[in-house]
Amino acid sequence: MKILVTYPGKLHTVPMGDFSEKALITMGHEVYSFDFTSNLSEKILRKINTKSNEVYHHLNARFRRRIDNIKPDLVLVIFGFDLSIKSLEFLRQRKIVSVCWWLNDPFQFKRSLDKAPYYDFLYTNSMVSVENYKASGIYNVSWLPTACDPDVHKQVLAVNKYKSEVCFAGDWCLLREQWCLELNKHFDLRIFGPWKKKLKSNSPLLSCVYDGFFSPQEMCQMFASSKIVFNIHSWHGKWNHGTNPRLFEAAGCGVCQVVDWKKDIPYLFDIPNEVITYSDYSGLISKVKDLINSPNTRESMSKNAQQHAYDEHTYTHRMHSILEKI
Repeated sequence: MKILVTYPGKLHTVPMGDFSEKALITMGHEVYSFDFTSNLSEKILRKINTKSNEVYHHLNARFRRRIDNIKPDLVLVIFGFDLSIKSLEFLRQRKIVSVCWWLNDPFQFKRSLDKAPYYDFLYTNSMVSVENYKASGIYNVSWLPTACDPDVHKQVLAVNKYKSEVCFAGDWCLLREQWCLELNKHFDLRIFGPWKKKLKSNSPLLSCVYDGFFSPQEMCQMFASSKIVFNIHSWHGKWNHGTNPRLFEAAGCGVCQVVDWKKDIPYLFDIPNEVITYSDYSGLISKVKDLINSPNTRESMSKNAQQHAYDEHTYTHRMHSILEKI
């Protein structure tokens, strides 16, 4: 098939489009891409024109020209923040199959509903959200969590400057700061991500932070240098379903992971033989202490999780799932 993959623009930590494109190429398809990041002329327009929707219209016009030039059989949209309804109608008029892989459920479910009716197929990262879409009249929807790329998410050598008992890698939010503050009371903690501008000048976490964005390859080094990877969904405490990419990436890296419990996880990994889940502070601290004192358990969990991730949860598996359904 001839497939166009669209990526969201203006995002630093969303490589799912690259991984999906690579998987489709490996599967033998003719693959093209469209990045919704503004080009130079659109950036200039953004500066001289306060109407940001002008850039939005320019981006979509450029997207439609790309469609007419390539004439793909299928368009795979990762997120689709910047893709307009006009562009989706354009695809339908040309009988080009449109697929959205929406990865921000459940916390942006309502945002997804605006465009969901215009796609031929919709995939969500939350198993519970499938029924929520159907209740809203969106029926051609399936559960498809994210994945790992074995060429990237793999065991690598530890880096001395990253070494810690517990590490977290990802964007800041107040919830994550609160949980990291609790972890920092008990363990040698490292935080990787653009956090410093968000923390107060007297925050005890400042000394833990390696500030700035990081590549997937650097993330693997960070994980390899820590005894335990701490994963917490930004929607913890609000929704008990939906999973983030880190669940699969940490597993692929062959590291020991503790993650806040979600309904989806038992369908994806074996608890506690592959990942450890927690729900509250006391449970988290207790389980991390046990793991730090049990190197054999950590090693066994890491190997089991990696094998399961490679067997069932790669981007090639996900692309097969999409194309088989279509």
